[in-house]
Amino acid sequence: MGSEGEYRLIWFQHLHKSAGTLIVNMAINNNEVLFDNHNNGNPTNSIGEVLPIWEYSKNQLLDFVNECEISGITFVATEYGAPNFKLLSKDSRVVLITCVRDPKNRIISNFNYDYYSGYTNEKSLEDFIKNPNVYTSDNYYVRVFSRKTSLPLKKLTKEDQALALINVLKFDLVIKTENNNLEDKLFKKFGWSEISTNNHSTFGNKWRIINMIKRIKLLKLIRYIRKKNMVSDNSILDGMFDLDYELLSKIIED
Repeated sequence: MGSEGEYRLIWFQHLHKSAGTLIVNMAINNNEVLFDNHNNGNPTNSIGEVLPIWEYSKNQLLDFVNECEISGITFVATEYGAPNFKLLSKDSRVVLITCVRDPKNRIISNFNYDYYSGYTNEKSLEDFIKNPNVYTSDNYYVRVFSRKTSLPLKKLTKEDQALALINVLKFDLVIKTENNNLEDKLFKKFGWSEISTNNHSTFGNKWRIINMIKRIKLLKLIRYIRKKNMVSDNSILDGMFDLDYELLSKIIED
């Protein structure tokens, strides 16, 4: 937590299937204060609906940060949209962080997770990415950091990439999962010391196994136990994340 007498709010832009749940649980284990009602760090109302913070006006967002300070909240995650990064970066109380993953690895993980969890009926990555969903879209990172996540999804341009770069450079900490130094970066930045093993990984979930047995999904169960990657050929992704790869090459901290 912040030093005594000095308030700070960790604002975590959670990028889907990029170690976000691990970071949220690390925050909890290290005594950061989240909203009583939250969904994986995302503040919710009393009936479990995620607050649409990314739609807040400047005044609403400032009021929200003020509410966090008054309530002693020290950690907020946003996964379902992108808030006003410019305003947040100018607020000395806010520490913006995010964690990225290789774009192709991220979407493949997304498909495997949804396939084995029963969140999609698609059996191929090609069909999975046809769904109109920001998580399965092309250049996901550019969409998030340029705040172009609304449906229907628009075709992205180099101008959107430039805006995404401007916004992500406002972050205090950008971690890449493949660098294997996630914990070290967070320990150094926030004085954390406790890690977490609860990270919503695709494999090894007993409840997922039980659910497959109940639904008599025996072939899927066998694949799951064998930790079968459902994507044997990722060539369908070629060219899909060119803007993302260019963006990441300019922002990643070693």
